[in-house]
Amino acid sequence: MKRIDQLDPNFRVDGIIPPEYTLYDPMDEPFRIYGLSPNEEGSYRRLPVALLPRCSEGVQNLSRHLAGGIVRFATDSPGLGLVWQLTGEGNMPHFTACGQSGMELFEEWEGGFRQIRNFMPRMNNGCGCCLKQSSYTDLPGGMRQYALYLPLYNGLDALNIALAPGARLEDGHVPRIRKPILFYGSSITQGGCATKCGSCYTHLVCRRLDAAHINLGFAGNAKGEPELAEHIAALSLSAFVMDYDHNAPDAEYLQKTHEPFFRIVRDAQPDLPILLISKPDYDKNPSMAQKRREVIRRTYENALAAGDRRVWMLDGETLFGTADRDLCTVDGCHPNDLGFLRMADAIEPVLRQMLAAAGEG
Repeated sequence: MKRIDQLDPNFRVDGIIPPEYTLYDPMDEPFRIYGLSPNEEGSYRRLPVALLPRCSEGVQNLSRHLAGGIVRFATDSPGLGLVWQLTGEGNMPHFTACGQSGMELFEEWEGGFRQIRNFMPRMNNGCGCCLKQSSYTDLPGGMRQYALYLPLYNGLDALNIALAPGARLEDGHVPRIRKPILFYGSSITQGGCATKCGSCYTHLVCRRLDAAHINLGFAGNAKGEPELAEHIAALSLSAFVMDYDHNAPDAEYLQKTHEPFFRIVRDAQPDLPILLISKPDYDKNPSMAQKRREVIRRTYENALAAGDRRVWMLDGETLFGTADRDLCTVDGCHPNDLGFLRMADAIEPVLRQMLAAAGEG
């Protein structure tokens, strides 16, 4: 039996890179990597290597997943190739391979963007992604600014960008909001289960805002550890979104950790706009979700009572809207693209208000 890509060419995922194209390392200038931590050993990670021994094993492993990582550059090359090696196969059944392990290319300009190509990884007999990958796409031509979004739920042991011989290569677009918005939270924050990496709510919101951002979503492992709060508190940020409700084992654990985590960041940065969000998959267990939401509301109300005017809260029950809520997730928990779109639509106006209050809008 023939494969579907042999029957329909629109299902093919990897064009052939012209042999004369030149390979570039995106860690070299003028490429600029956003959303990841500079690491001395040259690896792609979301956290500094020096911090990792103080983190849980789960956070250490997930720091290699590159959610929020973006490579920005400008070129007039008529085409672009990618040569990359994944750290893992990425074979979750409820998550597309291109959401877990693919990359997505956007063109950017002042005040706008458009998708150029979703780079989908080749599969290993349908059981997982091949580790070594290559792919090619035509570009519109002329000097343009590009943003390459890195995998949400996989890491890269190697990445090269191939451009035409003689192509110009320059600095890419600089986001209008340069100090990043930082998102700390669960698998949902990390991007599970967006069909492609640019579709998770953090990317959606920050494309609309033209803002740099850092995604510290750690699937199943964002548990309000003080070490992560201290790391976040030391960063120069335009806003902080605290969204780890989902990973607290129960409401009692959330009670013990939520306000202390908030206070570590707030005490270090009294003027930083902070958004507190409760879990969006409210329908799965409403009574438990209510208890957890009240914990977050207490953190919020205590901050207001103490005179804090740079704190906001979003009720997670509202994030999927009111109609067809069951269409917003793949498994009752993790959003699909509709779920992430509705989350972005709810979160974006609040972040705009927060940034405006801080003079960043």
